[in-house]
Amino acid sequence: METPTTDEQMKQEEIGRFSAVLLSVGIEERSSKILLFVVLTIVFVSAFVSFLLLSPFGFPKGNIISIKSGASLNDVSLMLKGENIIRSQNLFEFCAKIVGGTKPILAGQYLFKEPISACAVAYRIAYGISGIPAVRVTIPEGMSNKEIALSLAPKLSKFDSAFFIDYARAKEGYLFPDTYFFTDMVVAQGVLMIMNDNFNKKIEPWSGAIEASGRTLREIIIMASILEKEATTEEDKAIVSGILWKRISKGIPLQVDAAFMYLLGKKSSELSAADLQIKSAYNTYRNKGLPAGPIGNPGIVAIRAAIQPTVSPYFYYLSDKDGIIHYAKTFKEHIANKAKYLK
Repeated sequence: METPTTDEQMKQEEIGRFSAVLLSVGIEERSSKILLFVVLTIVFVSAFVSFLLLSPFGFPKGNIISIKSGASLNDVSLMLKGENIIRSQNLFEFCAKIVGGTKPILAGQYLFKEPISACAVAYRIAYGISGIPAVRVTIPEGMSNKEIALSLAPKLSKFDSAFFIDYARAKEGYLFPDTYFFTDMVVAQGVLMIMNDNFNKKIEPWSGAIEASGRTLREIIIMASILEKEATTEEDKAIVSGILWKRISKGIPLQVDAAFMYLLGKKSSELSAADLQIKSAYNTYRNKGLPAGPIGNPGIVAIRAAIQPTVSPYFYYLSDKDGIIHYAKTFKEHIANKAKYLK
């Protein structure tokens, strides 16, 4: 067999080196193309995601967005998309899960003065940052819806008291008296939602006790609303509660004057004989049992007294001019108390 010459060997080596260079160049070229493709993809995706995260064109600056209690993350993202606050529901929901974790959506009103990103919107909603100046308002126990409306009207610029009175009619008794921090721009529906949500939270721990009492929530709230007007101390509320429940069980009219303040706007001292005979489901002199509905919005002390009344031998009571309650076992004793304390 003939051995290649030195020149031939050199040519073969050069061909091999050239082939290796070509192969290397090919690999590098393919790698460069792949790298370029990856970089361009990352840039494109980043730009697209950034575009989606940015506030959309026509962002409603200065608008107030209301989030209802119990709204799901999907409900909120759908609403925000519809209001043109965000571009992408999916990205907003992703941001909300990152910044808020498992925190529930915080209901309320949110003001967006300037366009912000979807993640910034998610952060504010996750932590209840409304962006609206708060007005501190205290609602005392026993206030009726009408009294609440008249109290709030001068303090909240967007609050329509007449609309609130009509809109909240079915919620009399179910708006919890408390200290609230309302936004100045809150409307009647917002106040109703916040106060009713607070009531539901406060009453929930008592649901078992209410069921054990054998009475409905409505009955308890009606009684509690009466107790707010009839007695001032916790002890007296519980004793009066026992008396009134006992009168109901015996078929004796409650004869509480507090219902007439709600019905006619008159105090006990202003009531006439004709007033006591007025035909109304709230007249506790003509009718037996509880009035047709709550006469105000009770607090927890009165609600507890309605659920857990104090058992006593008394059937009658009256308040003197100083608000001190005097009890009587018999009608004769009650008449004597009237002569003694209501001169």
